[in-house]
Amino acid sequence: MELIFNEQSIIPCAKDRTEACVAVRQFLETYKEAEKHGFKRIRYEKSFDNIDIAPNFTLNDFCYNTRFKTLGGLLLGLARHPFVDDNSPEEARFIENNFFIKRNNCEIPVEGLGIAYLYNSIGISFCFDSFWNQTKHRLYVKGKEAGEYDVVAISHPKHCNDADFISHKDLWKPIELIKSQIIPESKSISLRDDHGKDELQAFAQRLCQSPYVAEIVNSMPYNPHETRFIKAIKDNGLIEIVLTNTDKGLGLVVQSTGRNKRETEKIANILKEKYS
Repeated sequence: MELIFNEQSIIPCAKDRTEACVAVRQFLETYKEAEKHGFKRIRYEKSFDNIDIAPNFTLNDFCYNTRFKTLGGLLLGLARHPFVDDNSPEEARFIENNFFIKRNNCEIPVEGLGIAYLYNSIGISFCFDSFWNQTKHRLYVKGKEAGEYDVVAISHPKHCNDADFISHKDLWKPIELIKSQIIPESKSISLRDDHGKDELQAFAQRLCQSPYVAEIVNSMPYNPHETRFIKAIKDNGLIEIVLTNTDKGLGLVVQSTGRNKRETEKIANILKEKYS
């Protein structure tokens, strides 16, 4: 997994070249620490000659300065372009959404932090501005995945010991789902006594055959205009499902065995493939 360059971290850039060079050293030291946790390379959108780290001084200028030949060569070797792989699911999601952070009550468009969110990865920043000395940032998304999400961006080697980094770095690892130890016939099914309960009961019993369903928590209010089988996915393993082939839009809430958002999303996809 690659780190994602946070392009907002060079706004503002360093005051002069001396400060810029110190910052580049820290940037590389931060990468080396992250490398110990399995990260390889850094994704950028712009080429180095379009990344200003001081007035009239680009990242490319640093790399080809004879004083910094070793560091410059290392930095060039770590770079990967572009931010998003062409014709990938992440590219489609990037097009469908807009990403922002908020500073001083202003919405600031971001790309790198948005890409970190899409890839379940981590950003890497310069720390010209103390704002980037914090690791966790609130990302606001407008579009198909509208909502608020936490993203992590590191700017100092010590950040690789932070709890936020440790928890987020595991997001890209293979997902290992656990199965319910309850036999299907013994799984709890709780439904409101509404019209359509019999149909929901039959569907709930089918869902309980899945080893990744722990129980049926409740039925939902009618959603007659809902077109998605999976209406919502929660961090605590809850999945809201709507029977889109019913006039009333009957729905129920499933408690899955998912222990986090990633696991729950994978289980939701499994249920969708098998039962929608």
